[in-house]
Amino acid sequence: MKDENINDYINEVQMIGLRIAYFRKLNGMTQRELADQLGINKNYLSHIESGSTDKVVSLPLLIRISKALNIELALLVDIEDMKSAKNGVLRQMEEVKAMFDEVKRFSSELDRMMLEMNNFDPHKLKQE
Repeated sequence: MKDENINDYINEVQMIGLRIAYFRKLNGMTQRELADQLGINKNYLSHIESGSTDKVVSLPLLIRISKALNIELALLVDIEDMKSAKNGVLRQMEEVKAMFDEVKRFSSELDRMMLEMNNFDPHKLKQE
């Protein structure tokens, strides 16, 4: 294997490990939780995430990891898809923020209406 090919291989193994760690954290999982779900040793998962080339992850395990993280397998092996996924997550976060802002606006309007109702005096209607 040429030095260039070896470097590409090492870089890809390291990127796969970083992607696994990224999506694991995005899912709020610890290494122990993911390892237990996969039925593997936590230390093995740690080696995979660190990009250690002496503990190369197999395709069947990559598939199980992607299922455990509820993501497409391509996100673990393709950086462009990962960027798209990150943009999608950011877009979803913006949408959620917009919904919360709308709820806050509605809540303020509701508070104002409740205050008006509490200050309502039916006797004033009879006097007018």
